Amino acid sequence: MPPETDELRRAVDHLVDLVNAPSVTGDEAPAVDAAERIARDDLDLSVLRMEAEPGRDNLLIGDPNPRIILCTHLDTVPPHIDATLSDTHVYGRGACDAKGVAIAMLYATARLFRGDKGDGLACLLVVGEESTHCGAMAAAASDLSPQHIILGEPCGLDPAIAQKGLLKLRLSARGSSGHSAYPELGVSAVHRLLDAIERLKRVDLPNDPTLGPTTMNVGRIEGGVAANVIAPSAEAILLFRCAAPVDAILAEIRSRIGSLVTLEELNRAEPYAFNALGLSPGPAVPFNTDAHTLLDLGASMSLMGPGDMRCAHSPREELSFEDLADGIDAYERVVGNLLAGE
Repeated sequence: MPPETDELRRAVDHLVDLVNAPSVTGDEAPAVDAAERIARDDLDLSVLRMEAEPGRDNLLIGDPNPRIILCTHLDTVPPHIDATLSDTHVYGRGACDAKGVAIAMLYATARLFRGDKGDGLACLLVVGEESTHCGAMAAAASDLSPQHIILGEPCGLDPAIAQKGLLKLRLSARGSSGHSAYPELGVSAVHRLLDAIERLKRVDLPNDPTLGPTTMNVGRIEGGVAANVIAPSAEAILLFRCAAPVDAILAEIRSRIGSLVTLEELNRAEPYAFNALGLSPGPAVPFNTDAHTLLDLGASMSLMGPGDMRCAHSPREELSFEDLADGIDAYERVVGNLLAGE
C-alpha cells in the first residue's frame, strides 16, 4: 500500500532523494548536500557542517550543544544503486544502511523541535563509517559533550544489547618463482597462503552466550603473475567478528599460522555492551558500528534502527514504508523520554 499519511509520503520521497544521491564511502558529498537540503529547507532544522577530512563533512542538525545525539552514517559500500519504489518498499543502495535510518532520525528530530521539545537534541550524520570511521573520529575529537548517543543501524527498534568486536588482518606470503612445469624448483606463495587460511578455518574460535560465535571471512585474495609461473607473492584480507577480547583471538591466530605468512593488523574494535535505555533489549548484533570510535566523547550509547541488516550491502537492499514510519515514531518516543528525564 502507498504511504498512509502526508508526513510518511514526504519521508519516502526524501529517502528516495537521499538514496539517489551517491555516497560511496570516500565520496559522500552528493548525499551530504542532499541531507543538508532536506534538513534545512524542508524540515526547517538548523544545520552545521563539521569537516571530517578535506572535502568530506559531517552534519550536525538541531541543537549545536546537544545532550542527546541521534547518530548514523551517510556513506555506503560500492556500487551506487539508484532508488526504485514498490507499493510498500524503497529499494537501492543505502535504503536501509543507513539512509533510511537517517531519514527516520531527521523526521523524529523535526517533530520534537516543532513541538518545542527539541532543546538539547541533535542529529549527527557522519561520513566514513563503512571504511576508516573518519567521520566518527572527527566527531570524537570535537567539542561535543553529549550525555547519550543513540546510534542508528538497521537492527530493529528494540535497543541492541551488544555488538561483536572486529579484527581486520592482512596475511602476506612470499615464495620463489619459477616455471610451473618444475614445481620442485620454486615455492608457491599462493599455496602457502591457502595453507595458512586452511589452518585458521580449523581453529575453534571463541563463542559467547550473548554475542554468539566468532566468525572469519576471507574477503579478498590476490597473488601470482600467471598460470604458468610459480607465484612469488600472495596476500589475503581477513575480517573476524569477535565474540571475545581481540588480543586473545589475535594470539590464537598467530599461534596457528606460525611462519607460513606474515600478519599485519589493519583495524580492530572490542566487543561493546550498549545501554538498553531501560527497555526490553534486542539481541546482540554481529556487525560493527561507530561505537568504538565515539568512546572518547564519554557518552553512554545505545543502538537501534529501522530495517534489517541482512539485506544491506546487497542488490536487494530495501526498507519498507512501515519500518520507516515505525523508526520515526520510535526515535521520537525514546529521545523525547530522554530529554524529559524519564
